[in-house]
Amino acid sequence: MAKRAAGRRRAAVVRAALAALLAAPAARAEWKFTPTVDLRETVTDNVALTRADQAKSRFVTELTPGFTLQDKGPRLNLSANYQLHYYAFDDNDVEGVRHAQSQLRAAAKATVIDELLFLDADGAVGQQAVSAFGPQVNSNGYASANRSNVKTWRISPYMLHRFGASATAAVRYTHDSVDAGRIGFGDSTSDVLMMNLNSGRTFRRVGWGLQYSQQRVDDSIAPKSNVKMASANARYRLGEDFNLTASAGYDEYDYQSDGEPTKGRFWQGGIEWTPSSRTSLVAGAGKRYYGNTYNLQALHRSRRTVWSINYSDSVTTTRSQLLLPATIDTASMLDRLFTAQIPDPAARAQAVDAYIRATGLPSALADSINYFSNRYILQKQFQASVAMNTARTTLILNAFDSRRQGLSLIQTDSLLTGPASARINDDTTQRGGSALWNMRLTSRSGINASWTTSRTQSHATGLSSKNAALRLAVTRQFSPKVRGAFEARRVSGTTTDQVASYRENALSASLSLQF
Repeated sequence: MAKRAAGRRRAAVVRAALAALLAAPAARAEWKFTPTVDLRETVTDNVALTRADQAKSRFVTELTPGFTLQDKGPRLNLSANYQLHYYAFDDNDVEGVRHAQSQLRAAAKATVIDELLFLDADGAVGQQAVSAFGPQVNSNGYASANRSNVKTWRISPYMLHRFGASATAAVRYTHDSVDAGRIGFGDSTSDVLMMNLNSGRTFRRVGWGLQYSQQRVDDSIAPKSNVKMASANARYRLGEDFNLTASAGYDEYDYQSDGEPTKGRFWQGGIEWTPSSRTSLVAGAGKRYYGNTYNLQALHRSRRTVWSINYSDSVTTTRSQLLLPATIDTASMLDRLFTAQIPDPAARAQAVDAYIRATGLPSALADSINYFSNRYILQKQFQASVAMNTARTTLILNAFDSRRQGLSLIQTDSLLTGPASARINDDTTQRGGSALWNMRLTSRSGINASWTTSRTQSHATGLSSKNAALRLAVTRQFSPKVRGAFEARRVSGTTTDQVASYRENALSASLSLQF
């Protein structure tokens, strides 16, 4: 009864927030609705990504209707991209494939009351690898091996208030949901309350801030959990481009562990250095309840290159990463790359979007492989990337090294992995990289080449898995709204049971139309 009552209260909050979004006074902005349809014909020698002795060759016809929606106004910004993929095979008696799947990315930002009440919302539907030790999602949407459709959504009203030039206060409530559609991985919802108070322009030499957050997660498999954090931070300005930073606080997690601490005080010291608008460095080191902690964010941009290096360690969960997927965002890299040529942000965003559509570049390149787990995880991740642009070519390189260690009890994963493999995700390391290269042959045609590789090792069991994908595509813009492509790809890796390898060679021809 109490659980149903809590669910009704959360539903009432969501309905009220949506009503506020719809009722927000809106100055008119033009809606841009663009229907699309893609047609692709593929011949593959391993349609289900199975091991070599079970591989089957098939012709696959793919029809993908979809749309993009954009509305940018003074009070409401809305964007959505949806595609419904239909697959037909020359032999319908084939196992290990699906005949349809959806992809959705949607987001909205609204000003409900000027300078006081705001609302963010987003949702997504897409495929996600279940295990890091099996076939990955490599643009082969019709195979069902080692993947599941994940649905996520989030709504977040928040209030801002300025105390003149002295301070700014914010209160944010977030309700989110993750539905993975997978036996053994719990469907879950969470409620998060965040409050902070930060110094304003009056405090030029010494800045300060206070933060508090509390999260409650209701999971259908794992025990309910609560996370609390309270902290204070300070910043001392040594010069126009150099700051010293410090923070201290208390973390409290209530997940069940094997006697290891789940809460404690923390502290961190660091620097912020911004010698120019093109270069920035943020670095810090400290201590948390799980041990030493470090962070690094370095960015440098020249006229034709963008360099980025990042390191972080944090306590996280699979559901958190599904709500905020970790990828190398092609659009973000190109946006930084085009800053020197197109200073205006709105014009630059349009140019980046047009560039991606014209060249057929993917929207993102994955870094480390996410996988399903019901446990709390300590993740330590290093990532370096560079983007380079010339008059006719674009190159994006990325490398990563990630280690994940299970913190909460291993039993919560027994239904997901099976009792015999329960320790496979206990302590894993992933290393890999990706490269994306585009060359414009003419104003209407180009060549794309991409390569991704990763190796995952389970230190607890000694198992390891490798995955690699190589693609070469020729694209042609027949008219402003019609684009064609011919692609060859080779994908290889380890099957889900880790006892054999798989390989796929495929050729595909596609036609994309916008209306």
